[in-house]
Amino acid sequence: MSKNPEDQTARMLEMLDNLESDKYQLKEYKFIGEKIPRRIDGLAKASGQADYTMDIQLPGMLYMRLLMSPYPHAKILKMDTSKAEKLPGVRYVLRYDDPEVIEAYIIGRNAVFFGEPDKPLSGVAHMEGQLVGAAVAAETEAIAEQALSLIEIDWEERPFNLDPVAASDPSAPLSFPERYNDGNHFNRGVYDELSHGDIKKGFAEADKTVEFSFKRAANTWVGPERPCGVWKWNGDCAEVWLKHQRIHLPKSRISEWFGGIAMSKIEIHSPYQGASFGGWCQIDWNLGPLWCAACVSKRVGRPVKYIFPRREDFFGGSMDEGTYFVKVGFKNDGTITAVDATLYHVNAIWPVFSPVLHLHDNTRIAHIRGQSKSIWVNKGHTVPTRCEMLPPVLTQTLILDRVAAELGMDPTEVALKNDGCMGHDMEWVREEKKKRGFPGRDSLKECIDQGKAAIKWDDKWHKPGAKRLPNGRMHGTGFTWTHEWEDSKGSSEFAIRIERTDGTASLLGMGADNGVDAESTYCQIAADEIGFRLEDVNYNPHVYRGFYRMTPDSSSNMSVNGWAVRHAARILKQKILESATSPSSATQRGSFQPAFPGTKPEDMDIEDSVIYVKSDPTRKMSMADFVRLDGAGGPFADDEFLGTRVGWSEPLFASSYHVQYGANNPVNPRPHFCRQAHFMEIEVDTETGEISVTRIVNVNDVGKAINRMSCEGQQYGGSIMGVSRAKFEEIVHDPVTGVMLNGNLLDYKIATNKDLGPIGTVLVETGLGYGPYGLVGIGEDVATVVPSLLAPAVYNAIGKWIYDFPITPDKILQALGKI
Repeated sequence: MSKNPEDQTARMLEMLDNLESDKYQLKEYKFIGEKIPRRIDGLAKASGQADYTMDIQLPGMLYMRLLMSPYPHAKILKMDTSKAEKLPGVRYVLRYDDPEVIEAYIIGRNAVFFGEPDKPLSGVAHMEGQLVGAAVAAETEAIAEQALSLIEIDWEERPFNLDPVAASDPSAPLSFPERYNDGNHFNRGVYDELSHGDIKKGFAEADKTVEFSFKRAANTWVGPERPCGVWKWNGDCAEVWLKHQRIHLPKSRISEWFGGIAMSKIEIHSPYQGASFGGWCQIDWNLGPLWCAACVSKRVGRPVKYIFPRREDFFGGSMDEGTYFVKVGFKNDGTITAVDATLYHVNAIWPVFSPVLHLHDNTRIAHIRGQSKSIWVNKGHTVPTRCEMLPPVLTQTLILDRVAAELGMDPTEVALKNDGCMGHDMEWVREEKKKRGFPGRDSLKECIDQGKAAIKWDDKWHKPGAKRLPNGRMHGTGFTWTHEWEDSKGSSEFAIRIERTDGTASLLGMGADNGVDAESTYCQIAADEIGFRLEDVNYNPHVYRGFYRMTPDSSSNMSVNGWAVRHAARILKQKILESATSPSSATQRGSFQPAFPGTKPEDMDIEDSVIYVKSDPTRKMSMADFVRLDGAGGPFADDEFLGTRVGWSEPLFASSYHVQYGANNPVNPRPHFCRQAHFMEIEVDTETGEISVTRIVNVNDVGKAINRMSCEGQQYGGSIMGVSRAKFEEIVHDPVTGVMLNGNLLDYKIATNKDLGPIGTVLVETGLGYGPYGLVGIGEDVATVVPSLLAPAVYNAIGKWIYDFPITPDKILQALGKI
């Protein structure tokens, strides 16, 4: 085998050119699509042995707590930390006026860290709970917390805003004058790029128009593990343990902070994440304490763990919080002709998800205009939390169901009538499928048909307010739909190596394990593609081995990482067969023969971790025996690396489609073909306003299910989380003081599996996705779509629209005129 780099590169390119050829296509799957009996992390988690970031304990470690503002908008005039510094057990107090803090590198390229001027600590707070003033490192967390209470501060309280519509008025006080001194518009206007058609023409073509508005209260990113991290200096090398879902990003930030410290001198550990649902990992706010820990650790010569109180988990939330204004025009047959929607976001640092995004991606509506206005108010950040798609999902659901209600039509009929993409009808979509080599299946119709059958829709759907049950409650049904998350944007690095001792395979690619069992899924792909037993493939994502996969694996990342694993596995299999049938460079110098003399790679195959000759299966050798071969006939005779060093995120045939998110690239649009449909059945007690969700049916066209158990887990968990967001979850602020009133798990209600009835799970596999095997993502989408489903279900039950989320009993009674 040539050692010339140019020859090796040419060989690799030749292998890549063949990756999609027929000889690589699996004729049947042993593990892909099955409910596998193992979960890699199952035993460790169930037994309590798994290490989360909060579990990290280092010799001599100090505990750091940071001061948080008690006011929504205030400035420190004077601060005295002397009592805190004298408290026994306190080892260091870092102040906002420390010269190194003042000169600290600006944290975050996206300028999303609250504070002036984007420092780890600031003297001005723009929200209650903002990290401000001081950080205390002590021998115990309790001592650090006590020390914070001893800090004496004179505050200048400032006017504040809580409502985005009111804050958008030019006469409103400034929420963030240090950065935005000419108004409270973060994005200085609107994002309009998803609009298409002529909105005036669309409304002129309508038989009817309707206008309405709705609100979505903040629902937070609270997870089971408190935000934390650990910093340790090893000389001039940094060693860091992070609760973070994009672990490759902090590494570059760390390098920037300390004058370009070499990336090779930064070691990152990624313990279990505790299902952090995006949230604070999406913003550089979480890195401020890390900088403080690094600074103090350097000064005291000891490791430092920073820890937030549980209340911190409630200071930020999902970017769907805000007020939506909608106007829709439609014909009498249910065809929607025009939609004009404006969303006033609360502190949306990424206000790019237009309220009409899904209408643009999923429908034939020819005339659409969507505006997103991000308004600064004195609350926490709103970021992608449990998925950023809720604004366009809410808008699509409420518009289509409202049109169906106005016309007295079955909402499933309105959905099918308006199905399409980017203003084009289904004929255009079918042609796009044909051009791209996809099956000619109708995903939405399949999803709707299977969902209706599962919930017995034709027997249960009725006119609004028309069905009172024997128990006295009103019966209601709801339906919604959208596309699956299937974007393949992003990059991923995976390697697979064969262990020299026993011939098993190890996947190499660090990533954040956030509980969705992506690790088992990657092993399923590798095992099937190489021909190994599943138990012979292992993956530990917590250890860095030179490769980073795309993380977190919570929405469409299988569409990226799946390609990398599959390519790596196919390259590896080819290299194994070449090693088994061809003499190595050492063999050419000696007299040793290959393991299977007289054969070519195409004559061979691998099954159940055994290499064999296809024409004579009795000629075989286990991988364990193969790697132990001595001399030049063995794969390591020349000390070669038997493995694949690189995985690619896109298949070659689709490399030209590696574009920005969704279907919206003007040069090369890529339509969404896979759909999802969801059905809900409820009962409403008109005396108490109580809503009982008695059944949910989820139908997801995942293209191809790889880990079926994980897919169903997303449907189960997403249903519970969706009902939680629809019925209960709401961060409440005192309008007089601006202080959060329910920042704890006692007053912030979260649903459990006792808060809803049976959950039906249906997986459709059309192969219409851009991922490997025609797959799409399923993560996050059920939890994102189900919340919107409650409004049409309530309307169907009581005949009244409630557009204020969450939908609570008092709002039911108010709509019925009982309070």
